Amino acid sequence: MTREQELWAMALWVDREHGEDGERFITERVLHFDAIGDEGGKLLWMDVARRFVELQGSISATPN
Repeated sequence: MTREQELWAMALWVDREHGEDGERFITERVLHFDAIGDEGGKLLWMDVARRFVELQGSISATPN
């Protein structure tokens, strides 16, 4: 599995487990890792956030 696939899998997991609260969950993860000084964890969840936002946009998009 590539890093990109892992990030998408995490974004999909957040969507499945947290639904509409997914954005809040990811924000909490980013803030948690920032607070403890874990730059790698913070960047990981920021990458997941980008995929989650893209995923949400594709889910709510109107079909052609």
